[in-house]
Amino acid sequence: MNEWIITAASAGVVAFMVAVAFALGFRARAALDDASLAALATYEGDAVDAAVIAPNKRAAFARLRSGKLMIARVMGADVSTRVAPASTARVKLKRGKLSVAFADIGYPPLHLKLGEAPPWIAALAQGEAA
Repeated sequence: MNEWIITAASAGVVAFMVAVAFALGFRARAALDDASLAALATYEGDAVDAAVIAPNKRAAFARLRSGKLMIARVMGADVSTRVAPASTARVKLKRGKLSVAFADIGYPPLHLKLGEAPPWIAALAQGEAA
C-alpha cells in the first residue's frame, strides 16, 4: 500500500512540473519569416538581398548584400545563425533539394526542399558569384 501512495505522489509531482513548464512557455517555438531574417541580418551589420525559407518556417538560407551567405535554423524558442563568405560555402542543388555546408564543421549543413530553385541559388551551386 505504501508503494502505491509513493507512486501516486510521484506522478502528481511530475504532472505539476509539466503544468508549470507549459505555463512558462515550455512549448514556445520560434518561426522564420522575411522580417526575422531581416532582423538577423541587421544584427550581423548587413541586409538580406535574397532568401528562401522552408515551408515549415524552421530553416532559411539567405544571400546578404555584402555577398556573404547566412543560414538560419530554429532551435526550440531560439534561432541559430551562421554567416560566412560565399567562398567558404559548399552549395549543392540536386532535383530541387538544396544542401549548404560551411567550412565550419561545428555547424551542421542545411538541407531544404525547394522545388524550383531561384537563379541566385543555381548560380551558387554552379560555383558562380550570384
